[in-house]
Amino acid sequence: MELEQNAAQVDERPACGACRKRKLRCSREFPRCSHCRRIGTTCSYDVDREKPGLKAGAVEALRRRVEALEDAVFQQAESVRGDPRVPTQEPTNIASALCEGLEQLLGQLRPTNKRKRLLSNASEVPIAPDAQNGNLSLSEPSSRNIHPRRRTNDRPLIQPDDFTDLSSTLPKLDILESVIDLYFSLVQPWIPIFHEKRFRRRMKDPNERARLEVVLHAVVFGLLKHVDSELTASLEDIDAICERSRKIVLLTAMNDLHVENLQALTIVCFEDIGSGRLSRAWPIVGSLTRTVEYLQLSVESEHHDNGPLLQPRPCLPPAHDWIEEEERRRVFWTIFSLDRFCSVTTGWNTSLTSNDVHRRLPADGGLWHNEEIVITPFFGIWDKSAGKIGTLVAFQPTDYNTVESPRRRFPTTQVHSHLPAPEERVDMNTIGAFAYRVEATESLSRVTTFFLQQRINYRDRQEMGSWLMRFKELDLRLVSWKMFLPQRWKDSNISRQPTVVNMDPNLTLAHITHNTSMILLHQRIAYPPSEWLEVVKLPILSSAETCEAAAAETANITQKYIDNSPPESIVDSQFTFCVFVSARVLLVHWRYYKTELSSDFWSLTKFLDTMSARWAGSGRGGTGNLAAKYCGQLRGIYDKCHSDGTYKLDVLGYSNEIEWSGRNSEPDHSGSAIPIDAFVATQQPGSDILNPRHGALYPMLSGPGSGPTGYNTGSPDELTAVTSILLDQQYSEMDRIISLSNANFAPFVPYMTE
Repeated sequence: MELEQNAAQVDERPACGACRKRKLRCSREFPRCSHCRRIGTTCSYDVDREKPGLKAGAVEALRRRVEALEDAVFQQAESVRGDPRVPTQEPTNIASALCEGLEQLLGQLRPTNKRKRLLSNASEVPIAPDAQNGNLSLSEPSSRNIHPRRRTNDRPLIQPDDFTDLSSTLPKLDILESVIDLYFSLVQPWIPIFHEKRFRRRMKDPNERARLEVVLHAVVFGLLKHVDSELTASLEDIDAICERSRKIVLLTAMNDLHVENLQALTIVCFEDIGSGRLSRAWPIVGSLTRTVEYLQLSVESEHHDNGPLLQPRPCLPPAHDWIEEEERRRVFWTIFSLDRFCSVTTGWNTSLTSNDVHRRLPADGGLWHNEEIVITPFFGIWDKSAGKIGTLVAFQPTDYNTVESPRRRFPTTQVHSHLPAPEERVDMNTIGAFAYRVEATESLSRVTTFFLQQRINYRDRQEMGSWLMRFKELDLRLVSWKMFLPQRWKDSNISRQPTVVNMDPNLTLAHITHNTSMILLHQRIAYPPSEWLEVVKLPILSSAETCEAAAAETANITQKYIDNSPPESIVDSQFTFCVFVSARVLLVHWRYYKTELSSDFWSLTKFLDTMSARWAGSGRGGTGNLAAKYCGQLRGIYDKCHSDGTYKLDVLGYSNEIEWSGRNSEPDHSGSAIPIDAFVATQQPGSDILNPRHGALYPMLSGPGSGPTGYNTGSPDELTAVTSILLDQQYSEMDRIISLSNANFAPFVPYMTE
């Protein structure tokens, strides 16, 4: 028994001072441990030394005490401001209580042998009321004040209770209903991811409404700023409320895999990008592109059982009907468009590839709204791995609009629609404006991925020939898309009835996106580096005319859309980007050829101003959103070009010019355009280079070997062959641009847009 007690004492005894100093394992023997006996060192034990760490329940007790002290401090601050409802307490009593709490906290967190010294120092720090705001502060002898943590509206931005009941942090019912109405009138046309009638029915069902609460917070984040100010007069800080809802969406949506979470995050991305907070949006886009694969939204449900032997784990139950399946399909294509927009504007690689996507295009908005079941065609995604320069890309995907045997997954008894019979060709009339916007966005992405992002050695004739062959492929693909638009999208109601204009947002965006694709494809050919002209003869005349015509028609279409849309309406960020690219290429043309700057440039910048004001909402400044940044960037480049005759403008520098942080400040133009030795910037007015808009030729570049540059045609090879095609008059005069005279922007169903 005595031996057991001695062993217990040894186990509880701390290591001796000598072993702790040498970081040795002490045997804890008394009066001297084994190490001290071996080396002859004095062995001493600190019998009063306590075990490290806090006692059980100490942290929770201190937390409650500190919270009580904080409440007392803030109540005192309110009483100082003259609020008669708050009881007044003596500042000295509060100061003493706070000091006592801090002493206890320090005593629990510091070792025993340091307590007296630290507490004696702390007692020398006086605690006095702050003269300006009535708060208490700890003042050091150096007169530097350390203010206690302040709350916003007497509470933190996010509290744990915010996630136990998401409805408790939503605005009151009248404001929430107004926000939902604004969503369906302002945002739904651009990201049509909800079936409105079904959404409103779900809002009336308590069980379904709970699933939509994360979506409601996203809608509050994006649309509360557009609610009438009289309705939101009772809200103290709209920006803080919106930011809290955004954080709730992010923390809640990352908690589980639901379609509603994707919808909420999509709305957050739409708002963040449009508000110029790009650095906050891109990580969410990256997450969304992976999550749609986890949920298997990138493939049709009818093909889930035709996959590999190891089937992916299902995360969603099957859709109840075609309406829900179409909603999921539209969620995917909206995220797909975000992925493509991110790639085009930043130069990054796309995340969703041909290996990931096997999806039908979204159905016509009117048919979906009326719950008429239809089968839409698949949309083939080009194989990125096969897109290396020198390899011909498929002119049209093999599985697009092909004969197939659709599975009757949803019975026709649900609605009065007719499903195609087996082996019946899918009807192209089943798709609408949103599908054409998806197609146009993918075409824009193809220009970036398969052309602009490809590495090219311009001095290698074979590589240059293959690169120009890719240019011709993409050019013909864009021309083909324009030519084969259905007749109902090409016959212009604008020309027939100028006073009745109903421009569908997504179809309008599809058309100006097509024109933007033409600009991005042709501008490298229209404004080549001077050293390229020593190697290859390029169709710079026709490409420059294409760029100018595309920019001019984008200005005309945008003018028509802004004039005929409600003053409170907003536009998608992709629309803003297209306007920016059109205005920028006019600056490039002006700078490259030393011509007069087109008046369309000033029209386009004016449109960006209008878009910025509309996005900001009533009574708010628009200096920080994306449209304002684009507008400021264009004006900054113009000022540099106007004041500095040697300034060089990067043709493809658009992806590096916009500041991403979203701070409400004017853009910094000090590094807006990267000077590179890539352009002919030495031509002076009056030289042989004339304005291609007027149909003039370039005498110094008009033929092989002419002028000081000349062309090394070399032996007949691929480069010679492809340049002969590109310089052919019939090829150069193809109709490439969508204009107001050959486009119908009205929706197919007059009462229902996409």
